[in-house]
Amino acid sequence: MSSPAPLVSIVTATFNRPHLLALAMATVRRQTVADWEHIVVGDGCTDETAAMVATTNDRRVEFVNLPHNHGEQSVPNNVGVARARGRFLAFLNHDDLWLSDHVAAAVEALEATGADLVFTLVANVAADGPPRLHGAAPRGRYAPHIVVPASTWIMRRELAETVGPWRPARELYQAPSQEWLWRAWRGGHDLRGVPRLTVLMIASGARLDSYVTARSAEHEAYFARLADEARLRETELTRIALGYAARDPDAATTLAVADHLGRAAKNAVRRLVLALGVQPAAAAMLVRHRRRGGLIDHLRSVRGLPPLGSRG
Repeated sequence: MSSPAPLVSIVTATFNRPHLLALAMATVRRQTVADWEHIVVGDGCTDETAAMVATTNDRRVEFVNLPHNHGEQSVPNNVGVARARGRFLAFLNHDDLWLSDHVAAAVEALEATGADLVFTLVANVAADGPPRLHGAAPRGRYAPHIVVPASTWIMRRELAETVGPWRPARELYQAPSQEWLWRAWRGGHDLRGVPRLTVLMIASGARLDSYVTARSAEHEAYFARLADEARLRETELTRIALGYAARDPDAATTLAVADHLGRAAKNAVRRLVLALGVQPAAAAMLVRHRRRGGLIDHLRSVRGLPPLGSRG
């Protein structure tokens, strides 16, 4: 007899980073909401990932390893979504960390607002300097010029069926997660921000050879700090605020001119491309990488992986 459907289905795509996956999975088990299933989809993992997942000994966790590697998240995430049974659907990247109230805060917002999808705030830990804040939504709603990482989303499962699958990265100029949100937004769905920091992001695409190195001192240090989440949240938000304040011309903390003229010019271009029905991130990546799939090949190069086009 099958078990009852959970409140939340959590999908994690992974490839050969079991140590970091173990930390991400531990943050799921620490959630204040316990009614979940965690579907971990290996993108053709060839290491001890399956054995590591098995050590959790948790019936709420399911591991599926795809027969071959696709080189990015879209296919594994689509497989996970197809297996999901929960009323709500969440994504957690294998190298991101949730604070313990992430699911509770997001589900509460979904139920209170009736939104189709909500997203929380995330601290994107910079390789050097203060973290950056993603998910700060204008007027509390998604706008197509902001970055909203998938690890911050929780949605009604029906939305995934309506919007459709993640598109392959090799077919896109921008990240598949942001293209998916763009489609949801253009479809008129209700996408709302939750003004609470609940996710820590230590991006592999910003760290040289991140997939070559088995461990990450940054992840381990942040995971240890989760023992005192109140202090962690206060510290990171303070660092973020100080970083922004130091660049704020209205606060008279900077005399910089070029940065702000550049920002004004970029915003003018963003407004133009939006008026033309184009997502700003797609236009920016077209200029930077000049072809579909250029972004994922760049990220794979930084991570120490070969480009998708060179694989047999």
